[in-house]
Amino acid sequence: MEWTDLRYFLAAVRGGNLSAAARELGVNYTTVGRRLDTLQHELGATLIQRTPDGLTLTRAGEAVKELCEKIETTALEIERRAAGQDRELGGTVRLTATETLAARFLIPAMAALRRAHPEIEVELIPDYRVLDLSRRQADLAMRNARPADPHLVCRRVGGFAITLYASRSYLAERGRPRRGAGLSGHDLVSWTYLLPHTRTQFMGESIDGARIVFRSNSTLALVHAVADGFGIGYIPCYLADEDPRMVRIWPDLVPRMVPLWLIHHEDLRRTARIRLVADAIAAALRREARFLRGQLRRPRGGRVGT
Repeated sequence: MEWTDLRYFLAAVRGGNLSAAARELGVNYTTVGRRLDTLQHELGATLIQRTPDGLTLTRAGEAVKELCEKIETTALEIERRAAGQDRELGGTVRLTATETLAARFLIPAMAALRRAHPEIEVELIPDYRVLDLSRRQADLAMRNARPADPHLVCRRVGGFAITLYASRSYLAERGRPRRGAGLSGHDLVSWTYLLPHTRTQFMGESIDGARIVFRSNSTLALVHAVADGFGIGYIPCYLADEDPRMVRIWPDLVPRMVPLWLIHHEDLRRTARIRLVADAIAAALRREARFLRGQLRRPRGGRVGT
């Protein structure tokens, strides 16, 4: 029996189907099915039944799942502790952040770092999901909320300003809403789902009588929607202020600040390449602090990180 087969089994159980497990493991779904068949043959027991609605655990599968999770916990702890003692600067660092933060700040910072340390390799995972650092889905995560897991080391590395914007053409046609009077009669651009910093995405203004005309879970899509005149949207200042098509709805209103946390598992605190990458990111964000706080405007196309 191989530990790899047990990983395929756990991924299939957690994903609910072969395709989800394949995406998690980065393989073809037929490979997942083949490895599951091999495991069941070696154990001489049926662990999973395939149904039209997905995968269902048998009684034997339930028992094996519990044991596999214990094995996984031990195996991952071995990996983390071994990596945590790694003094070598070479190797891969898996970094996850939102797409816009990665493109604007992290990639330039990593490019500069690699010029000094070409042995460092970076795997970037642009994602809004909270990846499981205990399961090594990523080594470093940049997030807007501090997790409660006591095994995660959280480092505050600044924050970014966010407020309501609209296009100049939209305001010329529809007028500027009055602060405190709500957004009735206006078209709105909204997040598809709410993150910690987007739950109050209309700055406490009532949206009774307003109409949400565009939704997306992509920050870039929301930026373009506002710039192209769809309506009023809650946009990070570091993106909106460099686009001359957009203006703040209430220029005198102090934008809200969204914290940025750099997070890694405690077992990796002594890993040399993790510390090196984390320090490079923190330094890059310190250099860009005024821009992130919305206090410094750049022309469209201005390079971030220089």
